[in-house]
Amino acid sequence: MIQIRSARAVDLPAVAAVLLDAFSDKMRIIFGRQPQKIHTLLEAMYGGPVQRGYDGVIVAERDGRIIGTLIVQPAFYTAQESRMIENLTVRELGMPRALMSAFKLSLFSHTPATDEAYIGDVGVVADCRGEGIGQRLMAYAETWAREHHRSRMTLWVAATNPGAVHVYEKAGLTTIRTRSSLLLKLIFGIRHWYFMEKRLD
Repeated sequence: MIQIRSARAVDLPAVAAVLLDAFSDKMRIIFGRQPQKIHTLLEAMYGGPVQRGYDGVIVAERDGRIIGTLIVQPAFYTAQESRMIENLTVRELGMPRALMSAFKLSLFSHTPATDEAYIGDVGVVADCRGEGIGQRLMAYAETWAREHHRSRMTLWVAATNPGAVHVYEKAGLTTIRTRSSLLLKLIFGIRHWYFMEKRLD
């Protein structure tokens, strides 16, 4: 039986593992080719908000195993948490790669409005894909968004990922604009991106 729920601090290593599995190619491009370092950074990234009670880090669990995750942004960070993440990134990657990683991450940056539930990092482990878990995560995220008084759900998705686009369309999102980026093409091999939205009001 699959349970969809908000993550607890004890889930963070498994959340990091799901993200590393689901986005391994992108993670290598951003952070380098050392999976343990990437895992450490991913685990730390959501540690502060979850430990403070932020419930927008959502997981799918089956028989005690975390098999999927979805992050609703913005997950706010305190100044201390931001410094901790920066220091950890420099320690794990070294200053040059840390700076390059920050630049590459900035290419995906999106600043949600106060009424916006921005969906990021929807991932399912490889051996559980095709079972509708992404759809269930999206349904839970919509309920979360309504309960937190957000008027719309949004996300960016690569145009080259038709499977993900299909999941999001089934969840009621539609493409409202397309971005073409030569820089993203050069770094990640993907030029065209869709911004999708579902109005909730």
